[in-house]
Amino acid sequence: MADSVLPALVKRRADLAGQLGTMQTAVQQLHADLACIDAVIRQFDPDYKLETIRPTYRKAASPAEFGAMSRAVLDTLRRAPGPMAVKAIAQAIVAERGLDQHDQTVRRAMQKRVDMALRYQRTNGMVAEVAGVGAEVAWKVAG
Repeated sequence: MADSVLPALVKRRADLAGQLGTMQTAVQQLHADLACIDAVIRQFDPDYKLETIRPTYRKAASPAEFGAMSRAVLDTLRRAPGPMAVKAIAQAIVAERGLDQHDQTVRRAMQKRVDMALRYQRTNGMVAEVAGVGAEVAWKVAG
């Protein structure tokens, strides 16, 4: 058994070591980028306390969330009497999910997610852009 397990463990270790090297290079680049930005901030305000800047963290969307958004967008477009703009699709989904429609942050986040889902579904041929009102683009289910 050790004869079949050992090569797999060696391969896995090699893969992890490669990933670690790539990540360490990325971390070094991030440190260099931060140092450059800190230097520019100090040029504008030499007394600025850089330690007071709190880091922000982004939650990566899971594939399940992305799929759910695509389904919600497609369902909304299928129920619509005609093409819809991103803003209208986002408003419909916010209302459907019972989210706070008056919260600007929620509305903006939903519009971004709807826009990303539409662009992804366009590459799959599921939706198509049509001329909207003014500079606004409207979307419809393709076919």
